[in-house]
Amino acid sequence: MSLFLMSLSENIEGAFKSLMQSGRPDVIDEKRNNITPDIYVDLFKNNYVLRQVLDDNHTLLKGRRGTGKSTIFVKAEDHIKNNIHDALPIYINLQTCYEEIRTSNSDIKNSDLTNLTTYKNFLTEILESIKNKLPIHISNEEEVEVLFRSIRNGDYIDADFQRMAEQSKNALNENTYGDNKNFILRELNEIRIFSIHTILKRIQKILKRNNIYKVYLFLDDFSELNEESQRAVIDSLIAPIISSYNETFKVKIAAYPGRVSLGNADATKIVPVPLDFYDAYESSTANYPGVEKAAINYIRRTLEKRLEIFTQNQIFISDIFEITDHLSLDDYLKKLFDCTSAIPRSLGYILNYCYLASINNGMPINMLHIDNAAIKYYEENIHADFINDARFKQSFYDDKTLLDQVAQKNLMDEIVKYLYNLKRDTVESFTKGTLSTKLFQKTLQKKGSNYWLPTSYFYINKKSENLLKTLELYYIVSKHNEGSVRGAMEGKVSYYCLNYGLCLAHKIDFGRPAGRRKYDYWRHSDFNLTDYIPKVLSNIEIIICKNCGKEYNEVEYDIYQTSKNCFQCTKNNTVKKRNKFEDKLETKIAEWKQKSLPNAHVSVLRLLYNNRESELSAYQIGELVDKHHLTITNTMKTLSNKGYAKFRIKNKRYYSITSASISEFFSDSIDHYYE
Repeated sequence: MSLFLMSLSENIEGAFKSLMQSGRPDVIDEKRNNITPDIYVDLFKNNYVLRQVLDDNHTLLKGRRGTGKSTIFVKAEDHIKNNIHDALPIYINLQTCYEEIRTSNSDIKNSDLTNLTTYKNFLTEILESIKNKLPIHISNEEEVEVLFRSIRNGDYIDADFQRMAEQSKNALNENTYGDNKNFILRELNEIRIFSIHTILKRIQKILKRNNIYKVYLFLDDFSELNEESQRAVIDSLIAPIISSYNETFKVKIAAYPGRVSLGNADATKIVPVPLDFYDAYESSTANYPGVEKAAINYIRRTLEKRLEIFTQNQIFISDIFEITDHLSLDDYLKKLFDCTSAIPRSLGYILNYCYLASINNGMPINMLHIDNAAIKYYEENIHADFINDARFKQSFYDDKTLLDQVAQKNLMDEIVKYLYNLKRDTVESFTKGTLSTKLFQKTLQKKGSNYWLPTSYFYINKKSENLLKTLELYYIVSKHNEGSVRGAMEGKVSYYCLNYGLCLAHKIDFGRPAGRRKYDYWRHSDFNLTDYIPKVLSNIEIIICKNCGKEYNEVEYDIYQTSKNCFQCTKNNTVKKRNKFEDKLETKIAEWKQKSLPNAHVSVLRLLYNNRESELSAYQIGELVDKHHLTITNTMKTLSNKGYAKFRIKNKRYYSITSASISEFFSDSIDHYYE
């Protein structure tokens, strides 16, 4: 078997790496054919999720990074092109559109006037994308050219938008901008930049004349936009389509859970389709074991399909694992579920890390390979992305600006510390003979010189779970279940689990005991962090007068609210709740803003940082960030000129990150801000 594995090792590697792709995942075979539609695997039987994207409803795909949102869009596009001849699929990457506009305006002083202009240009870019996706014989029609010339000229700009832009311009000219700023920002959320109905009717008329009666708008990377930009898209384009009962345009949005703002759109007319395993399967199964079983089955089907396509049915899923009398294929699939939460991209990374130590040497993957890969994936990808993300993606559920990157890092550390100490203190009590908790007494196992006591799961009142949404976005925690607990706690609780690799890296035992105790175990009161998590977050804020520096406690702050005059300096409206780490963070934020690098450039730098022990070609970088290698070559030229990247020529250029880039972007990172 070892020789057989080695003979097809490159094919297996291709199967694993195809799962790692980000952005629009056009998977190419050795003949340069796009095989993404062939390798598509749906979360449910009978392609349920795909059918939701193809139906006549407006749809919101909600899933974290790597859950397959873009792959679903690619599969849907392919189906429409081959089977629905009176329909037109239009794929638009909103982040790319916005970045191109933002970069072109980067030399203009940032102001709300610039923002208004940016949003107008952004929406124009989206409409241009629609034009560019029209069949050539339609896009070349004179009526189309006239329509889009008018759009570019601003003939369809809404009167309210023109009024706001003019007010903003006048405010700047009269140096009274500060007085008008709040008004401008408030109004921005209400205006519609384009008189979109007229534009859509013109497009609709042209399409019907060419026997196209339905247009699917696949809007990808919606959550990469900030909340204000999302509302500009929704209020100017999406809400008018939905409210007009337009029968031609079907809106399909891909977004992260917890990072979606639907603005003025009627949310009841947008069908949410969750892709994260618990949210996806909880309504179709009777209990949590059913959810887990469905998720593991999805992992199995995903791997089977990739191996089938990439090895032409020569390698089966059981061939790539070290199956023994004590370890079955199901054991390996359960382990992969623990490591990845059934996220396809995470699955690809874990298996690709396993590949070098196993299949590349002619050996099947064993459990130790997976554990080592999980640690490596956490440290080099999950944790690195969370700590060093200059464009931090924060959940919109965070109701305070305090729940920023520093607070989230602090929260993660405190949860890890709590769960680690829970095991340590329990073992210490056990060895002293003072442990009274029978559930823990029955669970503790001696393994070598250490004790095994899993403390990887915890729960929080469902009303408070929004506090964990940002950590969930970054895969630090994942939701596994909802239920009730014994005692005085009212309502449901939500059960979460720490990232598997994080647990191994911090010596936290992962899992739960087998049998009947499994359910009782994760409901134990020691895993209740409902009061602990808000306490952690409250400890990172201070209430202070920004004028004189007087600090307030909560009681004093409540009294202050009646007059809004500082007790010490008497200045009005100067006392604010402030992140105690904010002063240390402001310098770093200013550096990031000053660099004004597009998200695509920051993504490349993060990739080079995470792979700083090696060198990558433009083609390799392009595969991992889903950009054409020529685009990457241009990006690397810019980064090299700025001193952020360097290259070495062998048969071609191989790039790596510079020490200057590490110093500016990644050293002295968030880890050190609250030491």
